[in-house]
Amino acid sequence: MSDRIPTLENCDQSDPEQVLQWIAVQLPFAGKQEYTPGPDQRAAWSKRWDSLAIVYAPSLVKLADENGNIHVSQLPQPKLKLRVPHRGQQHYLNGAMQWVDIDEPELDPVALPDMGEYTRHEQEFVAEQLRYHGVVKDAASESDSAEVVDASELFDPADHTVSGVNGYLLAPIPLSEKRRVIAAEMASKKPRQGILNAPQNRGL
Repeated sequence: MSDRIPTLENCDQSDPEQVLQWIAVQLPFAGKQEYTPGPDQRAAWSKRWDSLAIVYAPSLVKLADENGNIHVSQLPQPKLKLRVPHRGQQHYLNGAMQWVDIDEPELDPVALPDMGEYTRHEQEFVAEQLRYHGVVKDAASESDSAEVVDASELFDPADHTVSGVNGYLLAPIPLSEKRRVIAAEMASKKPRQGILNAPQNRGL
């Protein structure tokens, strides 16, 4: 088709690449904005929709008999089906999903192992593989390590209220940082018991 606006009247109903182009006009896009794709994209969408047996209901009238009935065998049949990702997350951004022929056999599902049924030796073997591939980190690699930090950037409990300090200590920060803050509070002129005796801070 040319760059003219596709309408039901000017779309060739016998051409899969045109039959449903008129639907792809002023589609909801972002907020109140609407979007009409270009000719090539409209043609691809029309062909896909036609392959899925999506039809304009009034166009089926010609299939009806004298009593206004249409037998199901007369209805268009889809040629494609969606195959969701065989592996990985079932997320709309997973590019492993694809449209395939309607008669293509389904793939065997991937069965995830129940590690509770494995022996200790087998579990350790799998754990070592996970460490090798970086899925599981070694405890040593996650331990606190020394680093040079600008003292002006450190959290100073003296500059914050009791609730502010306790809130900071509840954050997912290294244990060494929590202990530093507690030590700084203890070394202050007036240590606040609301911090030092807070249940979540005891033992730090």
